[in-house]
Amino acid sequence: MKNTGKLISQELLIVMMLLIAFLIGCTKEPEFTDPADIVVTRNLKINTASTYQTIAGFGGANQMWGTQFPSDADIRKTYSLEEDGLGFSLFRVRIPSDRNEWSLIVDVAKEAQSYGAKILASPWSPPPALKSNSDAVGGYLLPENYGAFVDHLNDYLSFMTENGVEIYAVSVQNEPDIQVGYESCDWSATDMRDFIREYGNQINAKLAAPESFNFNQSFSDAILNDEEAATNVDIVAGHIYGNGQNAYPKAEDMGKEIWMTEYLMNLNTGNAGATAWADRSDEDKWDETFEMVETIHTAMTNNWNAYIWWYLKRYYSFIGDGTEGTVEGEILKRGYAFSHFSQFIRPGYVRVETEFNSTFGLQITAYAGDGKTVLVILNQGESQISNINLIVDEVVASKATVYTTSFTRNREKTEVERADEKLLIDSSPGSITSVIIE
Repeated sequence: MKNTGKLISQELLIVMMLLIAFLIGCTKEPEFTDPADIVVTRNLKINTASTYQTIAGFGGANQMWGTQFPSDADIRKTYSLEEDGLGFSLFRVRIPSDRNEWSLIVDVAKEAQSYGAKILASPWSPPPALKSNSDAVGGYLLPENYGAFVDHLNDYLSFMTENGVEIYAVSVQNEPDIQVGYESCDWSATDMRDFIREYGNQINAKLAAPESFNFNQSFSDAILNDEEAATNVDIVAGHIYGNGQNAYPKAEDMGKEIWMTEYLMNLNTGNAGATAWADRSDEDKWDETFEMVETIHTAMTNNWNAYIWWYLKRYYSFIGDGTEGTVEGEILKRGYAFSHFSQFIRPGYVRVETEFNSTFGLQITAYAGDGKTVLVILNQGESQISNINLIVDEVVASKATVYTTSFTRNREKTEVERADEKLLIDSSPGSITSVIIE
C-alpha cells in the first residue's frame, strides 16, 4: 500500500516552495538612503533693519616702555586693509609721566594714524611730583594737584598735535583699582568721579574712564550716577582680566560708547614655573586663540563698541617679536584669527540681527556698512555644519566672499555664488569664518 499521506506532504511542500520563490522574485528589494546623502538646508537670516551698537573699531597697543616699538612694516601689516593686512583701526599708547619720553612714540603713532587709526592714550601714572608718595609706582594723585594733572594731559595732547599726531581719546588712569609693583596710581571710584566732575570738561580730547582691571561696573557706576561727571565722559572703558564681560545697559541708555581697552592671553607663560610658550603645542595655542576670539564675540553681543588687545607685536599676539619661537615681523595665527573682526568690520558699521534655524552651537554676529553685510561665524564644535543658506532682508544673497581660519588655514578665501535659489556656505569644525555679502 502506498504512503499517500507522505506523497501529499511532499507535493504540498514543493508547491509552497515554488510559491515562496515566485513571491520573492516578484517583490522589489527595498531602497535605503544613506543619511549622508540627505541635504538639509539651514537658513541663516540677517535683518539689517534691526540694529544694535555702532562699531568704533578693533586694535592693539604699542609697547609701552623702552624703545623697541613696532616698525613701519609691522604697522602696515596690522593696520593695512590690503589682502595681507589685519585691518586694525584703533591704537593704544601710553602717556609717559616724564615728558622727555613723549617724543619716543611720535613716529609709530603717526604711522598707525596714516592708515586711519584712532589713538587712545592712557596714563599709567601722573608725574610723581603730583602724587602722595612722589613715586611713579603706587600712591595716589593729591586732590590739590588735580588741576596740574589736567595741565599735564593737555600739554601731552598739544605736543602730539604739534608733531602731527591727533589723539582721539585719553584715559584718566590705566587700571586704577589694582595695586601692582610697576608704574601705577591708585584711584578710588569716588576720587575718579570727583576728578571727572570737576575737571573732565577741561581735557582737550574725548575722555575714557575708568579702565578698571575687570570692567568693574560699580566703579564706573559711581561716575555715571553723577550727572555732571557722566556728562564729561565719552567712553566707558574697561579690561576683562578675570571678569567683566557683561552687558552694560546703563552706559548704553546714557549714550556712552563702551570700549574694551586691554586684554591678553598667553597660556599663563608669565607665571612662575609655567611651561614656556615655545614648548607648548600648536594645538594648545590654537585652543587659546579660539578662546580669545570668543571674548570678542561676547563683547559684540554685549553691545560693546570697541575691542583693543594688549601689545599688537608679541609672541602671544598678532605679529611675532622673534622670541619664544616666533619669527620677527611675521603675522601669527592669532593675528589672522583677530582679523576676522578687525579687517572686515569697519568703524561705523552697525551690528544687526541674525536668525539661524539650527540647534548646532554656532556663534554668529552680523554687521552692516558700506553697502555690505558681514558675518562672523565661530564653530568651536567637532562637526561640519553644511548648507547654510544666506538670506539678507528676506532675499537670498547672489554671491559672497568667504574667509576661513582654522588650525590648518589662515584666512583662506573662497567665492560663493547663488545656485538653485540658494547661496550656501559651510562652517567647518574648529573654524572662524567671515562672510562678506555686497
